[in-house]
Amino acid sequence: MHEAYQATQLLKLPLNIESICSAGDNLFVGTKEGHLLMYGVVVRPGLEPEVQLLRSNKYFSKKPILKLAVVPEYSILVALKEGVVSVHDIDMAVTNFPLISSVPRSKGCTLFSLSVLRTSSLTGEVAVAVRMCVVLRRKMQFYYWKNRKFWELQGDLSLGDIPKSVAWGGESLCFGTRGEYSLYSVGRGEQEGVQDLFPTGRNQEPKVTLLQDNRFALDKDDQTTFISPSGQLNPKAVQWSEVPQAMVHDQPYLVSVLSKSVEIRTDEPRILIQTLELPKPRLVSCSGQGRVYIASTGLVWCLTMVPVSEQVPQLLRDKQFELAVTVANICDESLTDKSRRIQHIQTLMAFDLFCNHKFKESMEVFFQLDICPSHVIGLYTGLLPAEFQDKLVYPDSPPVLQGREMENGLLALIAYLTQMRHKLNNASAPSTLSPQPLVDGIIVIKSKRQALQIIDTTLLKCYLQTNDALVAPLLRLKDNNCHLEEAERFLKKSQKFTELVIFYNTRKLHRKALELLSQHSSKPDSPLSGHSRTVTYLQNLYAEHIDLILEFSLWVILACPEDGLTIFTEDMDTVESLPRGRVLEWLLRNARQLVIPYLEHLILVWGETNQLFHNSLILQYKDVILDSGHTDTDTQRKLRKLLHQDPTYYTAEQVLPKFPYDCLFEERAVLLGRGGRHREALIVYIHILGDLEKAMEYCRREKASGKPVYQHLVELLVVPPDQSQLPGVRLPEKTREPDLDAAVAVLEQHGQDIDLGPVLTSLPGSASLHRLANFLTAAIQAQVAARHSVQLVRALQHSAHIQLQETRVMQEGVRLDMNERSVCVQCGKRFTTLSAFARRPDGKLLHYSCAMDTS
Repeated sequence: MHEAYQATQLLKLPLNIESICSAGDNLFVGTKEGHLLMYGVVVRPGLEPEVQLLRSNKYFSKKPILKLAVVPEYSILVALKEGVVSVHDIDMAVTNFPLISSVPRSKGCTLFSLSVLRTSSLTGEVAVAVRMCVVLRRKMQFYYWKNRKFWELQGDLSLGDIPKSVAWGGESLCFGTRGEYSLYSVGRGEQEGVQDLFPTGRNQEPKVTLLQDNRFALDKDDQTTFISPSGQLNPKAVQWSEVPQAMVHDQPYLVSVLSKSVEIRTDEPRILIQTLELPKPRLVSCSGQGRVYIASTGLVWCLTMVPVSEQVPQLLRDKQFELAVTVANICDESLTDKSRRIQHIQTLMAFDLFCNHKFKESMEVFFQLDICPSHVIGLYTGLLPAEFQDKLVYPDSPPVLQGREMENGLLALIAYLTQMRHKLNNASAPSTLSPQPLVDGIIVIKSKRQALQIIDTTLLKCYLQTNDALVAPLLRLKDNNCHLEEAERFLKKSQKFTELVIFYNTRKLHRKALELLSQHSSKPDSPLSGHSRTVTYLQNLYAEHIDLILEFSLWVILACPEDGLTIFTEDMDTVESLPRGRVLEWLLRNARQLVIPYLEHLILVWGETNQLFHNSLILQYKDVILDSGHTDTDTQRKLRKLLHQDPTYYTAEQVLPKFPYDCLFEERAVLLGRGGRHREALIVYIHILGDLEKAMEYCRREKASGKPVYQHLVELLVVPPDQSQLPGVRLPEKTREPDLDAAVAVLEQHGQDIDLGPVLTSLPGSASLHRLANFLTAAIQAQVAARHSVQLVRALQHSAHIQLQETRVMQEGVRLDMNERSVCVQCGKRFTTLSAFARRPDGKLLHYSCAMDTS
């Protein structure tokens, strides 16, 4: 317990005190003899209260004054005397408390309660609304104050029993009868407006008290229960030493009058604060913040609250932090000093929660107070670097956590750090922070980047100790800010090599990651054993890392060429974007056995059209065929298929010089043809390969190009070539004999594609015209028909030209008359000298702009 109030005796009266009320510095005392006394009480810090009788009226009532209530804004005193509610003027300009008005319908009442609503406008003016509930046997009457008089607010409320205690707050009125507490919503009907709450205590008068926060306190035996204005019950009750006789709320304290003492407690937390031994106290009234009057039959005491500056240190020593915050809130300090004091109290509370192993609650307070994350992390041993940890100071030595407590503490820290991380990563978070120190004077981290680095590094350490499955997701975050050396050290110490690779990758430290993968590839017990992880890692690197990819793919290819090749052929965007020329050059130097599979994948799977790769694949096929001694028929089939592909993406002129001259003649013939050297290609087919059918097929294939391939074929059939016509390739000693019959057959089938003159010149003199009759007849007829067609086209073009000239002459001869009376047929307006005009085919004129609009 601590001292919250100091009690001072104010009055000792020769009269029997029946009722009291107070407002500000004024205290009103109603006596059993009917006297009304008004005192002025001045309370100064550190001094005894000064009391002065301001006025009195011993003829105020002929009977006891049962209840008093004051409304200082209207300078009125409401009194229950002689069975009637009356209103009196307490203005200092008048004497003897003159009667303002009374409530005639209240005759015979036993109880009343005021509701005083104070609302502030935008201009700062305070409007005060006064309402009153009067208890008249089993009825309640409702009034409102206006024009110095109470007026009826609504109809009477009939009840099943007589209310013994009433309190009105806001739009809710709570009352207690002999058997039950009830809540009434003012303005609603009897049935729907009354809500039964719970029974009253055993052999006890019900007591309802309106608290300063508009809650209701209901006494039941030696307990006080709290309900909200809507009727929501708080299950936690305040326990008193005995049944209270009266109670007031002086935030944050509940001041209750008992039979021989005054007990002071709080409802949050529910603790006993102070007990004041006073002789037979009966009545209590709260005059304002920190001032409470207690009255017995003949004595009046003033309870003044001990200054906050004295209460708070004592509460902190008792570790009553929540109460200390509440008390600090009611002090009269400046807003800055008050905020600083509350911040200090809440910081100590959070630290105390941590020391009591209430980690979750502690972290929630630290987050709300915006305490520097490094100070919070420093509460745990081993999470901060030693040189940084040594600079931190705490209110007391933090506990050394172990075992289950350590795990619980780390889980709470993880939740706190995750929340802080989200807050700092928010786009609205400033780059320069203003965190609060846990202890004044200790340096705080103001750089957002540095704060995030400490948070992420600590999160990593926490995950390693609690749930290592969360390490990888943390390290994969693009905004991960773990300290490089610290994270590296902890991951290696925990042998989390897979996660270390992820960390390197996120930080784009690809060389370190690949070196680690290479080092562990030969360790059977390592999670990085083998080459598969290296392959996957390399496949996910982009083209700018091509040097790194080539460097670290070598050991994979040497270990497993097939898997190594997938580094360059996997169907991934990153792989397809690699510079293929660099890869091909590197494979030619380091892994020639993979060149053909790589080129085949480029051309057949990815549809590569660059002539470099087509040329290279042709030459690779050629080399394989030669190395196999022409026994590799499969490769030879692939080569021919590639050479015959259409469209052609290789360059015959570049490939042909690299082909041998003594073999691969059919492939050479295809290349000669692709290079436009059709005569040489036909020489190879006819005189080296001796295959007239392939020569004919070649001519049919190349006919569409418009080249005289059939003419070359006929000439080579009747006149064997000499060595000069096929440079580099040696003709066989016995070439094909002249074959006039084959030549005539070609002429007859394809005469329309052959020029008559050169063919006749090349035929031997012994050729019979009779054998050439069919060819010659068809050729001459074709030439005559072609000539006739040309003549006909020329005549038609001449006729069309003459018609066009006649039309032009006619149009140029049309007369166009325009004068000042000429108008546009579109808009009806006349033409000016500057108007551009147009003429329609029917001869009518219109403005050029009108003609454009209509078009």
